[in-house]
Amino acid sequence: MSNDMTEKLLEIKEKLKYNPSQGNRFGDYDTGELEYDADGVPTKLVNQEGLRYPSIDDLLEVVDSKYKLAYIAAKRAKIIKSDNYSSVNNKCVKAVGQALEEILAGKVSAKF
Repeated sequence: MSNDMTEKLLEIKEKLKYNPSQGNRFGDYDTGELEYDADGVPTKLVNQEGLRYPSIDDLLEVVDSKYKLAYIAAKRAKIIKSDNYSSVNNKCVKAVGQALEEILAGKVSAKF
């Protein structure tokens, strides 16, 4: 990579305030505990368990096949992303995680 490109990339990173957290090549995520507003009221839950939540074992008790689970979650995640609405109080930030939480809560059903 040339010096000009390197300098341009560094300028862009500075403008974007790019500062990935240590050990995370994707950048900083919104993780931690409950977040509170100015009045001290919790505003949202945040998933601290990463890929372990919701558990695949718990999800397979609701849906009998991991392939059906993947299909249902993908379809519901697409709807969540387009409507920007989820029917449960989510700990997950991403649409697929929110869809899996809805499936686990029994809010989503599918006929095959």
